[in-house]
Amino acid sequence: MALCDFVIVDRATLHRILSIGHDTSMRGEGISLRDALEQTHYRDHRPYFCAAELIPLIEADPDLITQWAMYSEDKRTSGGFALDGMSPQAVADYVVRELDFWASQE
Repeated sequence: MALCDFVIVDRATLHRILSIGHDTSMRGEGISLRDALEQTHYRDHRPYFCAAELIPLIEADPDLITQWAMYSEDKRTSGGFALDGMSPQAVADYVVRELDFWASQE
């Protein structure tokens, strides 16, 4: 049973979205957040998943918690949000809030 009634986004796509925190850092590909959002088609997929769907992926790959914590700490802008907690739930909520914010800026 899906955690959200409307989920139709596959796990591979959700994992690519979760990789944005690393991909936009200098530790990763160093691409811009704008490019990462475009490459993952975040805006197209976003209506079809919720933060709860990200939790199992984060639990299976705890490095994602560290990657998003570093993303939050390394931000050089006043926009967006700060990560509030290191649990899979906190990271999932943060990812959706943060990426929704930046996706709405264009």
